[in-house]
Amino acid sequence: MFKEKRFELIVDFVNKNGYATNETISKVLKIPFTTLRRDLNELHKKNFIVKVHGGAKTLKEKSILELNYLEKMGDNIEQKKIIAEKALLCIKPNESIFLDAGSTTYYLAKIIKKEFNNKIYTNSILHAQTLANNGIEDINILPGKLKLKTNAIVGVETIKALRKYYFDISFIGINAIDSEYNFYTTDEDESEIKKLVIQNSQFAFGLADKSKLKSKSFVKCGDKSQLAVIDEEV
Repeated sequence: MFKEKRFELIVDFVNKNGYATNETISKVLKIPFTTLRRDLNELHKKNFIVKVHGGAKTLKEKSILELNYLEKMGDNIEQKKIIAEKALLCIKPNESIFLDAGSTTYYLAKIIKKEFNNKIYTNSILHAQTLANNGIEDINILPGKLKLKTNAIVGVETIKALRKYYFDISFIGINAIDSEYNFYTTDEDESEIKKLVIQNSQFAFGLADKSKLKSKSFVKCGDKSQLAVIDEEV
């Protein structure tokens, strides 16, 4: 198969699906792995697709575009504050808490009470600083590499550290929720962190305003059997 034809097939397949793993692309389009890797690298450089760990995502799907965390912070502020207040009611004194990176979880970090004496873990430097400003003393920042766009700490070291911890309660940032209540994020590294936190939590809550409903991002991180959603509805 000529390279131009492969490119056309790959871009069309990725655009139709939003995201596809290398294995899926190779199997469906019958392109050898070594050839596919070279093709994806070239297509990524030419801005036809976005090459991610283990696969590729489309540039055309609005639902999977990732905003800078400062841009997200300014969206739906009142809804996020309502969600944060509802989430606060779930927290009990002396519990261990995981606070995921994200704009809605940021508003929760702003109002967690010092008097509750919680042990708080987070993969967000912004959240850690916000908690410290509130007088929270037991703040634990996970190791790893900082992803500047979302202000999230991610990577192998983050996963390794998380495997050692179990949480009484966790609050997870969500980018999208489809009609069957599957939950999505835009980044595979962040998805792995969310999955592990959910698995290692007695109770796990996803914080998401209504703009996230009936949309779909490119990496699934959980479903309704694993995660209860807190939204802004009274």
